[in-house]
Amino acid sequence: MWIASLAYGQPDPAMLRKLYEQNLARAQHQHGEFDAHTAEAARNLGLFLRTYADPKSAYDALAHAVAIDEKVFGAESPRTLTDVADLASVAPLEEAVKLFARAAQSSDAAAAARALIALGEASASQGDRAAAAKYWRMALAKQESVNPDSIATATILNVLAQSVEPAEAIPLLNRALALDRKLFGPEHPEVGGADQLLAASLLAVGKTAEALAPAREAVSILRSKLGPDHPRTARAASTLAAVLNSTRQFREAERFYMEAWSTDEKTLGPDDSTTQDDIRNLAAFFRQHGRVAEAEEWEHRLITNVAR
Repeated sequence: MWIASLAYGQPDPAMLRKLYEQNLARAQHQHGEFDAHTAEAARNLGLFLRTYADPKSAYDALAHAVAIDEKVFGAESPRTLTDVADLASVAPLEEAVKLFARAAQSSDAAAAARALIALGEASASQGDRAAAAKYWRMALAKQESVNPDSIATATILNVLAQSVEPAEAIPLLNRALALDRKLFGPEHPEVGGADQLLAASLLAVGKTAEALAPAREAVSILRSKLGPDHPRTARAASTLAAVLNSTRQFREAERFYMEAWSTDEKTLGPDDSTTQDDIRNLAAFFRQHGRVAEAEEWEHRLITNVAR
């Protein structure tokens, strides 16, 4: 408690680190090396060091906590496996995957779900969408067994939907949308983000008429809550443009394609890959409608940006 109160006052990080280290030394002296109090002090030090971006020292402190946990609580206890997951968060990738896999065996379903989410993220970072989806499905099952109407459940539904085929994503996103509206209210950016993903998935499977309402709602919510000059608003505008183009509302489609490009160039820069995609979309749109000179102008802009 006394450390927490000092942290609230925001002292110098080096001073605060010294206090955590002193607290660990005090616990070792008063309670011995293999004691729950010592494990807690080592854990607190490790989590502090993780917060202040010292992964090597955080790893050492959290490994210390895990070693004590295994002696005091047992290797498979929820307390031990929670600390194993924290250790994984500062471990090198190969070791982290093994540690998260161990933590995923926890009898605490919520803790197991968090470890499975991390395994999914690790797989996604390596470009393995199938493995990511497998872990996120497992995480969803665990989380739903704890609380099917939680923010964590909505989050898993959203990330899982982005790693599967559009046909599978649609029911996931419909569930996520219902949860987001219930948890955050109808005008929250999370609702707008799920709307955008749902519209894109519906468009991908040819359900263009159904895609229009969530695509419009996404732009409306994100423009209102995040502002017109936000990358998420631009992404929603690009999705809406594609839906409008597919439903033959060409004039409005052009306006939203232009809006997406203008926002991304302003916020992300002309060389960003998202901005480049916006330019490709505009060039393709003008070619589709026989506006060759304008298409060539955007194609030239793309070539110029890539060559720069």
